[in-house]
Amino acid sequence: MVATAHYLGSDAALDALKRGGTAVDAAIAAASTMSVVLPHMVGLGGDAFWLIYDAQSRKVHAINGSGPAGARVTAACYAGEDSVPHRGPRAAITVPGAVDSWRLAHERYGRLTMPELLTRAITYARDGAPVSADLSSWIATDRDTLAADPGSTAVFLRDGAAPAAGARLRQEALASTLERLADHGLRTFYTQTGRGIAAYLAAAGGYLDATDFADYQAHWVNPITTRYRGYEAYQLPPPSQGVAASMILNFLDGLDLGRFEPDSSGFYHALIQATKWAFQKRDRYLCDPRFGDIPLSRLLAPSLAAAERDRWLQDPLRMVVSRASGGDTTFICTADAEGNAVGLVQSLYFDFGACVADPDSGVVMQNRGSFFSLDPAHPNALRPGKQPASTLMSAMLLKDGDPYLVYGSQGGEVQPQAQTALVTRIVDFGLDVQGALDAPRVLYGRTWGDDGSKLLLESSAPQKTFDELRARGHPVQTAQWPHTRMGTAQAIRLKGPWSEFFEGGADVRGEGIALGF
Repeated sequence: MVATAHYLGSDAALDALKRGGTAVDAAIAAASTMSVVLPHMVGLGGDAFWLIYDAQSRKVHAINGSGPAGARVTAACYAGEDSVPHRGPRAAITVPGAVDSWRLAHERYGRLTMPELLTRAITYARDGAPVSADLSSWIATDRDTLAADPGSTAVFLRDGAAPAAGARLRQEALASTLERLADHGLRTFYTQTGRGIAAYLAAAGGYLDATDFADYQAHWVNPITTRYRGYEAYQLPPPSQGVAASMILNFLDGLDLGRFEPDSSGFYHALIQATKWAFQKRDRYLCDPRFGDIPLSRLLAPSLAAAERDRWLQDPLRMVVSRASGGDTTFICTADAEGNAVGLVQSLYFDFGACVADPDSGVVMQNRGSFFSLDPAHPNALRPGKQPASTLMSAMLLKDGDPYLVYGSQGGEVQPQAQTALVTRIVDFGLDVQGALDAPRVLYGRTWGDDGSKLLLESSAPQKTFDELRARGHPVQTAQWPHTRMGTAQAIRLKGPWSEFFEGGADVRGEGIALGF
């Protein structure tokens, strides 16, 4: 079974499984395809993180495919500025890690060849794919920024305007890049393509150079774990914000959520306060662990949540103000017949990342480095060779050592909240996967474009719930259901002692689909 945020990505992944590929093969087929058909959300110029359940060893493994700041990138590059710019070549300061993460996963767990896995992506890039209403809208929103970059203008604008929904989007330079990766290996992205990207950025005032690309390699890392209602809950370690989702589960594990109705004010109050508590600690520590001390064992200890839970539950007026973060991400989950499962999350950070596309390669560069702080005392302070704190996260639940649920979402600050909403609705309230995805979602925090933290609840929740939350002191606002602002999540519940069938779902808020055979 597969579930992705775009129907063409799901189709490519399912085709890989039908041809005998592994869950990792299917994830790469989907990720490469979506790098073409969802160019505002994901691409070769972005980062990726993986969780992989290996049925043979019965272990969960993780990959950090996040790139560091270039060797020449320092805070002095932005002297006199308040922050790293969000757009333009001076925002593209971290090496894209996604492609090398594909290599690392494929070397250990792949079965199909790279030409087989990239064929859909190459075809859609060269022959064209339909522009969705969402993509057309985002191009229109970013028109001025895209128009400032010749590479972006050539690909995404038609006579200076966004192509209409239903138009054919061709990306011939990207097709040639994908063909080169298929024929000569994924490392050529770093040894050859990277040289051209670095030259294009340098000509426009950027700071990455060819050596930054050539020196980069994705790496295996140990996932972090906690327990929730007897399940083993796996997350990605820092610099991923996965620790925040683990802490939210620890907070909720000490509460009997089953006594609430699924859309009651009591349930949402608990989720909101757990999120605030976890975000406060996340923002205090989250960074590249090679550059800062993150007390993971203390943060993940159930005793910490137990000691502070009541105080936070009794204070709904307490606010946590985070920095604005991007939310243009995509989550892919796959599961094969041999029992392997994958949760892969990729992103350009903001919509179209830095809004810079190298004309020769067609690669759109991420702006993940714009999340660095220029305050030298901040844990996420900019340093050469340092990975930025990342919103990207992927999650799995295991039951008695068997993979039970693989799940994740798009959406910056939304991700830990959407993930927790899924888990609680499936584990605590007994909903099926699609029902859990469709249920009204709450969002606390600050996303790109917000001038401060907000509390949003989707309009499909009962009016009584809005009234009771406001009576408690929560300044809840209504978000129209469905809306991508609240995250586009996917999930697969695997077959096991609890069921002889896979069960998958894709978020109605996006363009995705779950497929199985």
